[in-house]
Amino acid sequence: MTIARTRHPAAAFACALLVVLTALLPQKAAAQLTGTLSGPRFVETAAIAGLFEIEAAKLALTRSRNEAVRRFAQQMVDDHTRIAADLKRAAVAANGDISVPSALDAEHDALLQRLKAVPEREFDAQYVATQKTAHEQAVGLFGAFARQGDQTALKEFAQQTLPMLQHHLEQVEKIAINT
Repeated sequence: MTIARTRHPAAAFACALLVVLTALLPQKAAAQLTGTLSGPRFVETAAIAGLFEIEAAKLALTRSRNEAVRRFAQQMVDDHTRIAADLKRAAVAANGDISVPSALDAEHDALLQRLKAVPEREFDAQYVATQKTAHEQAVGLFGAFARQGDQTALKEFAQQTLPMLQHHLEQVEKIAINT
């Protein structure tokens, strides 16, 4: 791979950081797409991803100066808070002993810390890139579980939630074009 020289060190830094952040996005969602999709694994993966969405969006609400990014971030807080409540209800309906995580795992926490460290002038682009990748993974996870999941209540939850996640992905792709 050849790295082009640039007169804009900030742009080069932003590109390098984007590559690193994308590579570091948790691999659990991708792993969830292989083999049998168990209810407990789906709940764990979906819950942690949702918590990350909320925390990253709260960060964007404090750091972003772009109105489109701020509107999207507020929608992420609102929608993913509802999704988390719906996931808890579906987990109870599916099998009352499925544990729903209430905190980020180490991978997502590290990703959030990296996003916090991004220089302000590059924050919007990094947040949007992270959201695009996260929503691609979420759409894959929810789509796969909606088709192949092993518990009816959770499959129904995934089927009902998938269109919202697809809409989020479309929105963030539009924002990415304009940032």
